[in-house]
Amino acid sequence: HTEDILAVTANSSTNHLATSSYDGEIIIWSLVSGHIFCRLKAPPPDPKKPFDPMEGDAAVNTLVFLSARGATRRAATLVACGPAGYIHFWNIYKGGKVMSYFTPNSEGSNLIAVNGNNTVLASGDTAGNVKLYNISEYCTEGTERSPPPLLSQFRAHTSTIKCFEFVSGVGQSEFLLSGSDDCSVRLWTGKGHYIGTLGQTTRWDIEDPDTYAHPRVPRDVLAEPIEIPEKVRQSIDATPDYKDSKNSKSDIHDVDLDLEYQEQEGTRLRHVKHKPGPKTHEGPAVYHSLPCFELTDVPPSRQAPVIGSLDPLSILDAVEIESVASEDVTLKPFTPKLGVKTRRSSPMTSKLKVLNGASALKNNYK
Repeated sequence: HTEDILAVTANSSTNHLATSSYDGEIIIWSLVSGHIFCRLKAPPPDPKKPFDPMEGDAAVNTLVFLSARGATRRAATLVACGPAGYIHFWNIYKGGKVMSYFTPNSEGSNLIAVNGNNTVLASGDTAGNVKLYNISEYCTEGTERSPPPLLSQFRAHTSTIKCFEFVSGVGQSEFLLSGSDDCSVRLWTGKGHYIGTLGQTTRWDIEDPDTYAHPRVPRDVLAEPIEIPEKVRQSIDATPDYKDSKNSKSDIHDVDLDLEYQEQEGTRLRHVKHKPGPKTHEGPAVYHSLPCFELTDVPPSRQAPVIGSLDPLSILDAVEIESVASEDVTLKPFTPKLGVKTRRSSPMTSKLKVLNGASALKNNYK
């Protein structure tokens, strides 16, 4: 590959390994020898739509081998998600051939998965929508021009679906796990019935369908504006300023919704104005965690006088008056006695020495 590798999958029944890259190239490798078996690259599926490989339109995000089909050379044994969000069915023999391609919707697909016996294909998109297709007989005898039969479609999340996984349950039952950018992981039946969200307070029993959340849907999905019934939208659109209109009956609480899916606690459907803000998982900013302290009043600093513009006598008078006023002491001359050991001067004694020196300097100046 000459670009980033986005997907890897292996087929143990044929000893093949498939890798795909950002530029849309798919390479089939032989696990026995490590050599390249073939190279595959699909052309732009719709020439009428803009196609820019530098923007990721050519990227192949997911690869899935249909291992249950064995080493048959007439059927498609590799399914690729991409380029341009189209799902491609490939026959890897005789140099490789596209058996069929289709797109689930206008947004395209960004993720695919198949169940254990390769009879159901699940596709997810950036809006959180999921579609389940029946591919048990699809592209087994030749090329196909139409998409496979649609089994179910539902909205699983409010954001991009990042991962899919089919898991086996009790008996022949199969379940679908889905994870999304909305920070939720949910469990669904093989028919697309909602079981629950991992981490919810209400527990379910995988062996007891009566404990499943079906026919309800996830709460955040139900609260999305695109999930509001059409008659509620029409009533809201009929009054542009419905928030301030007192006589308007278009408010969501005044309309009989008559919904098939109601919340477990009886909460009415919320509109976009009741929708909480987007969740942020970055935590508080750094400056929010800094300790804060109250500032104490600090007296303004006294401006230093300019020596050249003042009378030296006035400076000495100011120093002497301020010192005496602050200490409230009487100036007395200090005459140390000769031969008598004196103690270490105290701060008050040092200040008196300075004042006496200032007085002497003042007298000499006069």
